[in-house]
Amino acid sequence: MNRLELPALSAAQVAALLPDAPDGVEWRSVEWLGMGSDHHAFALDRARVLRLPRWPGGGEALRREARLLAWLAPRLGGAALPEVLLLGDAGPRVPEGFSVARRVPGRSALGFALTDPVALGGGLGRWLADLHALNPQGSGLTVDLDPSGHDWRDVALDDLEAAAGAGVLPEADAWAARVRDIPDLRKVVPAPIHGDFAAEHVYLDGQGRLSGVLDWSDAALGDPARDLAGLIHWGDAALLAAARVAYPAAGPSCGAVWERAAWYALCRALADLAFGLTGGAAGGQEAYLRAGRRALDGLQVWWTNAPIPP
Repeated sequence: MNRLELPALSAAQVAALLPDAPDGVEWRSVEWLGMGSDHHAFALDRARVLRLPRWPGGGEALRREARLLAWLAPRLGGAALPEVLLLGDAGPRVPEGFSVARRVPGRSALGFALTDPVALGGGLGRWLADLHALNPQGSGLTVDLDPSGHDWRDVALDDLEAAAGAGVLPEADAWAARVRDIPDLRKVVPAPIHGDFAAEHVYLDGQGRLSGVLDWSDAALGDPARDLAGLIHWGDAALLAAARVAYPAAGPSCGAVWERAAWYALCRALADLAFGLTGGAAGGQEAYLRAGRRALDGLQVWWTNAPIPP
């Protein structure tokens, strides 16, 4: 079902919202950063980020995310998390309100040339293992599972159709067969997950080390394979191999969790291609197209010895 997108605001309009901010939160400049699937983002004085929901209902998602980040901060180390400083009230121009958070240090790993993928992969694997092992009591997280996989499949096929129609997806029929070959999701044990763990939400310092993880709006009690898909989606074989060593997925279900992760990674790659055709930060569309193609190349290697289903 199509949703009615909320009107976008200019940097000047966002600046006009800020005089009502409480004492102790200061800013001198407002600069548009870009558009994600759920938010418009603006830099405030280069030290903070303001996010505006794109869709009705996004205000509650911002408030839920702020509560989760406050819960996670003392429990999850190894990477900085956004610290929400302000939740702005709804108003005529911002019917869902807005949030202001301290900016996560570093830069997005989307398109980042990795200097030490083995060290980074090990760090990401350990960090995800710590997240997935958290006791969710008190987190406010709700269960988000699709045992049929049909929701993921249907969205991925729509994205595939858009990418193929634009001429950015060779061998579309073969990839469509992969999408339709849904792994067994019926016995998944839910765990705390980031929910949208991909390179653009992972921040690295100047030496290419993990420095922060942002955008927790899709966090849930869900399939850990959804986060592991981000490691496959990255498209770096050395990073993935190190992460698999560091992530303690052992026992009879080990192969199953990575099989699910590869399928989710395919769905994510197709979403990148579709998003790269229509959105993202100014000049950033090509970065998403490159990320999607790189992920598909990695998945092609992943499935080299597995026949594409009929």
